[in-house]
Amino acid sequence: MPDDDAEPTDAAPEDAFALVGNETRAAILRALGERPHEEVAFSELRERVDPEIDSGQFNYHLSQLTGEFVDRGEGGYTLRSEGLALYRLVRAGSANRRASLDPFEIGLDCYFCTTPVEGYYDEGTFELRCPGCDHVYSHTQVPPSAVETGDRRDVLERVDQYTRHEMLAYARGVCPTCVNPLETEFVPGEAVWSEGSDRFDAFLGTDCDNCGASHYMSVGLAVLYHPAVVSFFHDHGVDVTSRPHWEFEWAMTDRHLTVRSTDPWAVELAIPCGDETLELLVDEELSVEAARV
Repeated sequence: MPDDDAEPTDAAPEDAFALVGNETRAAILRALGERPHEEVAFSELRERVDPEIDSGQFNYHLSQLTGEFVDRGEGGYTLRSEGLALYRLVRAGSANRRASLDPFEIGLDCYFCTTPVEGYYDEGTFELRCPGCDHVYSHTQVPPSAVETGDRRDVLERVDQYTRHEMLAYARGVCPTCVNPLETEFVPGEAVWSEGSDRFDAFLGTDCDNCGASHYMSVGLAVLYHPAVVSFFHDHGVDVTSRPHWEFEWAMTDRHLTVRSTDPWAVELAIPCGDETLELLVDEELSVEAARV
């Protein structure tokens, strides 16, 4: 178990970047990343990286990585979790590839102006935006590999699931980037920077004091995986875990939300499906009371 009183032993960020800012060290990470769970002997690793490199010079570069990104065992070398994360980041194209996807209609009319909403990808960001009123429905950082395979429908399905993965972590108080614990609080819509946020009465917001990540979501999106919501829709033949989240108006607008109080915060969300309505009361501690009417 980790020691709560343990002192961090972090190296300076610039030192970590400098370690891999060398062609030979980058090649070592690539070679070990191809077999991340197998120890690779020094001679074999040198052969795979550059058989012409001087043994002493190769040993110097390898020693610079050892302890930070590489582990040395009895049978050879393996990537540490930090090295594996870096290797996968590069392999996914996040740091070294560029891709774009021209705007295309996603099959949804804007809830605010009825203009067909469009999806597009550029510079590492996949966004769903209404070209009529500029309302942003989704803004997600994903690597180029997300849009390099599959048709547009397939891309939308994968982006939806990836976005849900992030939203669920934030909603449960866990930073999806660094796994730091988060505190979630209600934030007035006008206080959020996103285009169209002033159309909302309230968001749930988080800021990670460890890695700097921040996220805001509607109350509807925050409770998308609440057991009461999942079972309510399941009883009506709807799978909220697979249907694109932007197709749920109650999650993408505040039309079904009523703010009961702001000090302390308490909101009511009325979610319709068929001839029933699920009423959720969410308080400042994010506890949820549910009732069907």
